[in-house]
Amino acid sequence: MVELPLSKVAAKREARVSEILECAEKNFAQKGFHGAGISGIAADCGISVGHLYHYFGSKDELIQAVVTLEMARQEESIAAFEDLSPENMRAELIEIVTAISSTDEDPFRTVLNFEILAEAQRNPEVAAILQSYDERMRIRFHAVLERAGIDEPELRSELIFTIFSGLPARTLRHPAQDRAALLEMMKGVVLKILGAEPAS
Repeated sequence: MVELPLSKVAAKREARVSEILECAEKNFAQKGFHGAGISGIAADCGISVGHLYHYFGSKDELIQAVVTLEMARQEESIAAFEDLSPENMRAELIEIVTAISSTDEDPFRTVLNFEILAEAQRNPEVAAILQSYDERMRIRFHAVLERAGIDEPELRSELIFTIFSGLPARTLRHPAQDRAALLEMMKGVVLKILGAEPAS
């Protein structure tokens, strides 16, 4: 099926929606979902509150859109694992772990993620979005491990995801941690989680 190009009107709307979401993300990361106001988000975008409501009917709808966007970004990261070769999966997975653990990429998203987790505890709609994307990511990662001949992929995936999700929290709680030493130990832990190489 051939995809038709967006009309100028549709393209303009898409660009405006992206701009609003970017402004909303920054405001929510800085002030929290409940501390940030629609008027401040609209002002940052250079539009009126009424104009913003033309694209998002309520603040709750805007929050859900931001959560969906961030979860979609996280799901995209699974593609890096899906490209791993089964033969060298363990070594390549460790390289990805190293890259994630040794850098502080886009720190404001860590703040946003903490805000999403907090909101999910009191907002069923946000919790549903979070859980739906998490399930999709787990299923895709299960497939990566299965393709590499690793048994118990569900449990091993859960352990690896737990390590990844805990790293930002530990960095926040213990900023003086010896990251290099922690990383070296983590490599062995991840290899242990993956288990022995399957028999050829």
